[in-house]
Amino acid sequence: MITNQAELDQCLDRSHIISVEISEIGPLPQDNQAYNDLRNLPQIGFEFTPRELLHAIGCKTAALPASLTDECLKSALLYTHILDLESDHLSFQGEYGSDLQTARSQEIGIGIMCLFAGRYFNIPWDQLGPLPGRGKRFDYRGTNGHFDCIFEAKGTSHLGYQTKQINDGLEKKDAHHNRGESFDVELIVSSFVGHNGGLPRIIIADPEKSTLKELYKKGDNRYHRLKHYCRVLQFVGLPRAAYQLNAYAREYLAGKQSIYKTILDEKKDRGFLKSLIIEGDEFLGRWFDSWLPKESKRYKKLYERIKLFKIPQVSEKRKIFQGMRRDVYESGLTDKPFSEPLLSRDETKKYKRFLQFGISVFADGTLMIIQQQ
Repeated sequence: MITNQAELDQCLDRSHIISVEISEIGPLPQDNQAYNDLRNLPQIGFEFTPRELLHAIGCKTAALPASLTDECLKSALLYTHILDLESDHLSFQGEYGSDLQTARSQEIGIGIMCLFAGRYFNIPWDQLGPLPGRGKRFDYRGTNGHFDCIFEAKGTSHLGYQTKQINDGLEKKDAHHNRGESFDVELIVSSFVGHNGGLPRIIIADPEKSTLKELYKKGDNRYHRLKHYCRVLQFVGLPRAAYQLNAYAREYLAGKQSIYKTILDEKKDRGFLKSLIIEGDEFLGRWFDSWLPKESKRYKKLYERIKLFKIPQVSEKRKIFQGMRRDVYESGLTDKPFSEPLLSRDETKKYKRFLQFGISVFADGTLMIIQQQ
């Protein structure tokens, strides 16, 4: 059992190599050069750390606010309890109802897919987001300036479900093509994470397509960046600001580009954010000691049932800091919010620790620290 900060950081920063298979029912098109870096994955696997995965899940799956006070789940904190961080293999621990288990498996799938897309297709972190539109469709879209991509993220804790998930993704691909929508990359990523130390597995698929038609897009890079930072503001714990930015994004999409209230309004109701100095730079955010917002109407039923879930409790309480670099935060206060370039890889890599805590910083300026008290 993890009992101190050093043990927690060691588990969070340990590399996991997950085996990758290319689906027989959806082999990668041989003539598509966008997949060249993926073809040897069955031999080398996909490597990442739990800290990277939890950070990706924490910000990419943050629900957009339905009201000015609608906070999101602190999913990264939850996963420090329901994932067996000490296991040699990425796996769940504990027992949960299907309403918790299914959603969490899907979040794992989204987190792995986002890391996958960033690593192998060099898609900027702010351009990797939910695909707009109605009807049967893939989950995520992204562009790296050369390839326009869509991704179907699947996650399961049942090994036998992956074939079904691939088939479901192929049906969604057909639906896109039937609407005249075709993309350079149309990749399905199914991730299996089981219980009790079983070997995890990733299956990827993209069957051959016969024709290439005009690319269908809704929203430009600016719009998708705004939607990304709506989730970032939720990640930091600023639902009022996220709600206002979401309204601004909708106005932008409609061509109106009205200016809504600024993030500074958040201070009236939420109090000032906590400030941390790391490598000479200031980060603003909040510490959270609970993954489930107690006052949220959206999660009221889940909160009422939480005592029924057998989520392992650590011997010492954990909490999480989720924040963003001050200059990124302040760029949201301008008349063109969040217009600054993303952080470079060198910038993010210079942040290694805060005091005795391991940390992670992503290109969007977000910071995550998990503390073992």
